[in-house]
Amino acid sequence: MTPRRLLAPSAIALAVLLSACASAPPAGPPQAVAATPQLPAAWLAPLPHQGSPAELARWWQRFDDPVLVALIDQAQAASPTLQAATARLAQARAEARQASAGLLPQVQAGAQATRAQQAPDFKPATTSGAQFSASWELDLFGRARANGAAAQAQADAAQAQWHEARVSLAADVASAYLALRHAQAQEEIAELDVQAAEGLAQWGQLRRQRGLDSASDVALLNTQRAAAVAVRADQRAQTAIALQTLALLTAKPAAELAPQLAPTAVQAPRLQRRIPAAPPFAWSALPPQTLAQRPDLAAAHQQWLAAAYSEQGVRAEAWPQLSLTGLIGNARLGWGSGSTGGAVWSIGPSLSLPLFDGGLRQGQRDAAQARTAQAAAAFEARWRGAVAEVEEALQLVASAGERQREADTSQREWERIAADATRLAQAGVQSGPQRASTFRNALSAYSAAVAIRHEHAQAWVRLYRVLGGGFDANSAASATTASAQTAPTSN
Repeated sequence: MTPRRLLAPSAIALAVLLSACASAPPAGPPQAVAATPQLPAAWLAPLPHQGSPAELARWWQRFDDPVLVALIDQAQAASPTLQAATARLAQARAEARQASAGLLPQVQAGAQATRAQQAPDFKPATTSGAQFSASWELDLFGRARANGAAAQAQADAAQAQWHEARVSLAADVASAYLALRHAQAQEEIAELDVQAAEGLAQWGQLRRQRGLDSASDVALLNTQRAAAVAVRADQRAQTAIALQTLALLTAKPAAELAPQLAPTAVQAPRLQRRIPAAPPFAWSALPPQTLAQRPDLAAAHQQWLAAAYSEQGVRAEAWPQLSLTGLIGNARLGWGSGSTGGAVWSIGPSLSLPLFDGGLRQGQRDAAQARTAQAAAAFEARWRGAVAEVEEALQLVASAGERQREADTSQREWERIAADATRLAQAGVQSGPQRASTFRNALSAYSAAVAIRHEHAQAWVRLYRVLGGGFDANSAASATTASAQTAPTSN
């Protein structure tokens, strides 16, 4: 084809390229989600006022039980869930680097040698060569940049999810540990109650033998003793279940954890075993960044950004793509006693312009737009859910605190009554069975107080969880990198 014949197609292609440049879609950052709800002007639940404002990331160090801190450290060092989150983060970062590499020139080196016998002369010949080649796509319409930004947003989302896994794991360990201590305390109370109930049943049997009580009176006392034994069995089962939960979370056998978590580890006399109290934290206000720091919200926001950038990349596929390629090397052909060879090179642009694809690209654009809308809706739903979760957690903290104060008052009152009953029994004014009945009532009040303390501590743990556990997106990268480098690896 002559240069004159090449002129017309070249002019057409250049005109199309220039017109595309004139009407190219913008490749700037996506606009914020317009439907994102605002924080409420005021929280319905009362804000905690106990304690002092503290960094939630170090909240566990201020807990009044060093065993819990050790368990959280063990879980975060060995948890398969956290290891999976670490692996996802490493994968997302590698994919981000891979996407960014598309913006840079690609250079390859190659060498080859062949020995063949071919027509028309059927003489053996050797062909060899070595070359360097380079290619570079000029990202005129932002396709590669958008894909790189989408991959980076996914990496940021994976980083936030890694922090979310750590917060959730710490809260799960604390919740299981509190359940264990609560079950152990209730088991101790149940054991004392069984002893008192058995004493009353024996006393009733003696009175029956003397004809002082009816068979129904004795049967009632035996029924109460059986009920106390059933409660003790249930509390023992709850203790075993909580121990197995901690074993699962810390990736350690229950038999290995049992000595560390034995009731004797809590230095307290009988009937004074306490549930570990969560250290309270306070706000004068609940600022917007309190929810913005939640890692699940940060991840949802980054996932929406990733979808929006991916949509930009898909839209850029409909525009021309221009690449520069070049090659330089040496080639040689040898046959018999003769050979020939020399330098080879090539350089030039390559233009790709989609003309007709049967609706393929339009379908891709529609799918990408739908994914962006889905991610935006998920972000909005997560935000609204976060507001509701904080409201609920604040209400639980306030309610449990109020009920704990009432339960403590009732417990102190029954402790005084039990002490008076003991003195009266020692003075011979009150019988032993009357004292045992009073003691069982005091145990019931003590059990209720222990249960309320457990609920109050669990409410603080829940509030810690829904506030994101002190996640700070500004300082997350360095902490994530350090922890990922020290995370255990599988062989």
